[in-house]
Amino acid sequence: MNKTRLAFRSSNEKGFTLLESVCVLLLVTSLFSLFPLAVKTFGTAGEAFRPEEDEEWNLFLMQLRKEIRISSSCQAVQNTLKLNEAGRMVTYEPYHNSLRRRVDGEGHQVVLQNVRSIQFAATGNGVKVSAVYPNGAEKTAEMTFLSRHAVDPGQSEGVAR
Repeated sequence: MNKTRLAFRSSNEKGFTLLESVCVLLLVTSLFSLFPLAVKTFGTAGEAFRPEEDEEWNLFLMQLRKEIRISSSCQAVQNTLKLNEAGRMVTYEPYHNSLRRRVDGEGHQVVLQNVRSIQFAATGNGVKVSAVYPNGAEKTAEMTFLSRHAVDPGQSEGVAR
């Protein structure tokens, strides 16, 4: 029995054909055209997880307003604010590059991050808060006391009762 072998051989086995080259070029071009879209998507997702300075500042002010409203006395001395809430002393003070809240000298609750400096000052009927961020941006807010918080004009340290 004589078996015949069929073998398909191309006479030119030296490289790609024009059709193969065009297909590879099309595939590579398609992948590179999607690259900027992927970079933009991942960049936007990263920004969504970083807190904005304004959002953190507003959240801090809301918390501080609430605590001033329920406190019975308030003392503002340069970069420290002390509030008396139902017999507890709540202190806002700088700690490294942040502002922290402590109750009766204990605890460590960071309420404002990445702050170069913070100042508290007693005004005629409230407290003025000024913060300077490392990029030079300044934020200022003024909060007034309720009627039970009468500012004592005889105090040079900025005490309100």
